[in-house]
Amino acid sequence: MDLQITLKETVTVRPCEQSNTQTIDLSGLDRMSPAILYMIFFFKSQLKKEIDHVERAKKALQKVLSQWYPAAGRFKFHGTTGKLEIDCNDEGVAMVTALTKSRLEELGCLHEYKPCYEKLVPKLPEANDISENPLVVVQMTKFACGGISIGIGGSHALFDGVGAFNFLAAWANTSKGKDDSNLVAPNHSRAALLQAIYSPNSSPKTSSIYEQEHIAAIQDLYGIPMEAMASDDRCWETALSKFGQIEPQGELALVTLSVQKEVVERLKVLATKESGKLSKCSTFDILCAHVWKARVTALKLHPDTKICLQFPVDSRSRFHPPLGKNFSGNAIVLASVSCLVRELLEEPLNYTIQRIQAAKGVITDEYIKLYAKALETSDKFLPSMRELTIVTDWLKFPLHALDFGWGRVSTAALLATPVPETAFLMPNLEESGGFLVRIGIKRQYVQNLLSKFNDFNYTSNSSSSSTYN
Repeated sequence: MDLQITLKETVTVRPCEQSNTQTIDLSGLDRMSPAILYMIFFFKSQLKKEIDHVERAKKALQKVLSQWYPAAGRFKFHGTTGKLEIDCNDEGVAMVTALTKSRLEELGCLHEYKPCYEKLVPKLPEANDISENPLVVVQMTKFACGGISIGIGGSHALFDGVGAFNFLAAWANTSKGKDDSNLVAPNHSRAALLQAIYSPNSSPKTSSIYEQEHIAAIQDLYGIPMEAMASDDRCWETALSKFGQIEPQGELALVTLSVQKEVVERLKVLATKESGKLSKCSTFDILCAHVWKARVTALKLHPDTKICLQFPVDSRSRFHPPLGKNFSGNAIVLASVSCLVRELLEEPLNYTIQRIQAAKGVITDEYIKLYAKALETSDKFLPSMRELTIVTDWLKFPLHALDFGWGRVSTAALLATPVPETAFLMPNLEESGGFLVRIGIKRQYVQNLLSKFNDFNYTSNSSSSSTYN
């Protein structure tokens, strides 16, 4: 459908208290993807007329930015090293308010991506310098039915998923007027990571990212026949100036797949009790294995093609000393599994899950520090490729609990992502206990993906449903 939006106001929201002017040095984990990640939260509840939701949210954001001050800063490049940094200059967050005559029910299933959703997030003008664009942008749109959407975009170099959710939770709690005395103050410093990376006794010593034989996530990618793209931080500047722009999806389809809780629970039993091969199996393990098999099958790769699965692991508690739950920066390290296509498609589900669990076990304190060190010395980054499947776990984020003072989130939708082929695992807020998988795939492979993903018949028939745009 075509969504007609009337923009009312665009303001810059700054911290209500001036923060200490400082520059935050970023780690290689932060600089891997400085692009903005966009998400929309829908609230179906009728708003009470006496509630000025925009003013309430704006004042709450001002207060929250006093602690989450990097979000009000801007990117800059270090004059000597050329590496990306955050200038905490209180330049503020861009906030747009808008109206539409449409009703939420006219949008159909809200968690499915629709092109008209691009109108529910702010679109930044193309900047000649990355320091001109905000790191966080917000759009609040009121619908004719009384519902509301909050479209938010935040740079991945600013927060990882954990940090972003903690920021949203702090903003929502403050907007609702909850006592924030029990909220843990965020830690924005990357000093612990950087000190470990630049310790005189740290390794590796080599300057080439492809010579890190001890880092599976790097070696697995190097083993895939592909053409690497040479770059360094300075070469990113032109691309980064456009990091707020939403790229047209072209021939890429953003597919939404839904899975019932009962299906996942049955497969857990199959993978553990019936196979006798596993002592435990998480929802992530099941969905990650199934998504990998379904995507590889859909792409019809040659049986002897080497393929790779990678998934982010939160290293906050695995790093020594622990970074802490309040660490707001990127603590994500990629776990990696590689094999041939025929091996993946011929092996039983429980064997694929064993591969995934083993990959998690590799993410130790030593591995994290070596991985981060390798990213610091890297002079290359990798393009997306068919042989690589990335699965991101958002299952544990209680998105449904976000309440800005006018009711809890009804559902959420993800927009364009830095690597659109990535599969995001999310709770289905419209189906209690259900799960969603949002993934990008070229349109010629969509029907293949739907067919394979809907086939959970590892031993018996089951059901799921899928939709796509």
